[in-house]
Amino acid sequence: MSFQFTLQKVLEVKENERSEAQAAYKSSLKKFEEIATKLYHILKKKEDLLATYEDSLNKGVSINHIQQTQGTLQYLQQEIDHLQRETQNARAYMNEKQRMLTVTNIELKKYEKMKEHKLEKYKIQQKVAENKFLDEISVQRYRKLT
Repeated sequence: MSFQFTLQKVLEVKENERSEAQAAYKSSLKKFEEIATKLYHILKKKEDLLATYEDSLNKGVSINHIQQTQGTLQYLQQEIDHLQRETQNARAYMNEKQRMLTVTNIELKKYEKMKEHKLEKYKIQQKVAENKFLDEISVQRYRKLT
């Protein structure tokens, strides 16, 4: 008779849930990284534009160029604000997926521990039954000898 865990199907479902939670977390992490990278590049672009703008102001530049630069800076700031909101949302979503992954890992660990305990009990029961059987054989052999 071999060991069969009565909650094996539940354990398999929990393992599947954990796999799904891991995939969702990895996906949310990737999305967060993409948005954060975009934000970084826009911030870098704004910083570079401001540096060249300051240089051109010191050298003297036309009003038209100043207006274009101001318009570009305004557009970049709008993009930055938008990407900051997206980054915050993506971070919140990623944190939620991480929390769900943690919860599913805990649930899975509970069932794995239950399985371990049941397996240990089964092994002990098997050992007791084996010892009982060997004792019985010993008694029978002793009776035959006497």
